[in-house]
Amino acid sequence: MQKREKLRRFVGDILVRKGDNKPFADEDSLLLTGRIDSLNVLEIVTFMEKELQFNLSEQAFDPSCYDSIDSMVELTERSNT
Repeated sequence: MQKREKLRRFVGDILVRKGDNKPFADEDSLLLTGRIDSLNVLEIVTFMEKELQFNLSEQAFDPSCYDSIDSMVELTERSNT
């Protein structure tokens, strides 16, 4: 399974747990619109480190990098270059 699909599934599960069953696109803002919060970002970072071999210690933390699936995928790709 590709990174994008794994992230979409994981973020979708977070949203469902929060009672948010609305669909979302890869470019949709999730953090700035309040669909996910800072605790969810921590869950996502942990998931990315474990499942996608993403190393946060090599990146400056910028919350905007966790605002959409597109921005999360871009962040993981930058860390692998």
